Amino acid sequence: MIFKELLRTVAFDDVWAELYKEYSLKDEAFEVYLKVFNQLKELTPVPNHDGFRLAVVKVEDGFEPGKFVYDVLGIKPGDKEHYALEMLPWKEWLSLIVVERCVEIYGSATVVAHSLYEITFFGYDAVDVEAKIEKEFEILKERQEEIENGTAKSVSWNELCKELGYVDSRTEEEKRLEHRQFERIMAENKRIYEMLLS
Repeated sequence: MIFKELLRTVAFDDVWAELYKEYSLKDEAFEVYLKVFNQLKELTPVPNHDGFRLAVVKVEDGFEPGKFVYDVLGIKPGDKEHYALEMLPWKEWLSLIVVERCVEIYGSATVVAHSLYEITFFGYDAVDVEAKIEKEFEILKERQEEIENGTAKSVSWNELCKELGYVDSRTEEEKRLEHRQFERIMAENKRIYEMLLS
């Protein structure tokens, strides 16, 4: 089933309940997301020639241990990489093949809700989002050219922290403990991804 077909199977009130619960949205956001939901249902999907699949997976947040979040990602059959989808135009989202196991485990409304949250990264209107994505690609192309022709300026992590006024006051032991905890979370999350997406 593609994402456009999944949209047709859910009631917006169920999708909103999940958005509201997970993202602590204000009541005013209801109309904004309803407009997005309805606009998506009216758009015509662009063919998904790459066979990308849409996955929504609940994992532990590596930066806030004990907190679980939904990760929305793209996968390709036979490819172990996970792909961000924020820079896909909405018409391309509509043709993504939804990973059925995610729908079975979390439910259609949950998959749609977290997809809507992700799809609105650049805004709440398909035309505006597409224009912003094009602009972002232009910026990325410029940065790539700067790297390739040697004019890019690199800044070390320590320089950036100093410039921003950030002081890491953790002890070496605290840093090691946090790193081990982060590694544990990433290993557990990897197991969840493999179970759901293989």
